[in-house]
Amino acid sequence: MKITLVLFLLNIQSSYVQNIEREATAGVFDTVQFVSVEGKGWRIKTYAIDQDVHPWSIGSNTQEIVAVAKQNTRKHYGDVLSKTYVIETSDGIEGLRRELARQGLSATLEVAEAGFVFWVPAESDYRTRSTPAG
Repeated sequence: MKITLVLFLLNIQSSYVQNIEREATAGVFDTVQFVSVEGKGWRIKTYAIDQDVHPWSIGSNTQEIVAVAKQNTRKHYGDVLSKTYVIETSDGIEGLRRELARQGLSATLEVAEAGFVFWVPAESDYRTRSTPAG
């Protein structure tokens, strides 16, 4: 299974529900992620304070997911962008875990019922806890 993960670590930690934002710490930070699994694309925003996740389907046009991810994230989060990782594998979830570990990241992944996968820090409990307005 081919998977592409574009992972952006932000230098903030925030809460969607509480509408607050503060400086990130080494282990507590928000992320923006774009993932393509077998040609289906998703954008995932994680909120570190509440360990909240907001996923959005971006459809099946994922050939340019890396370029789209970089452009979109720079536009909306450029002022708080800390690190960027682009990880591609043809070895499915286990291949993605190996590549994450090679990059020095935790190999912790969540697999959603909708079929997408996203990265989370080790020993965390990220899940959808709120729904964006609109």
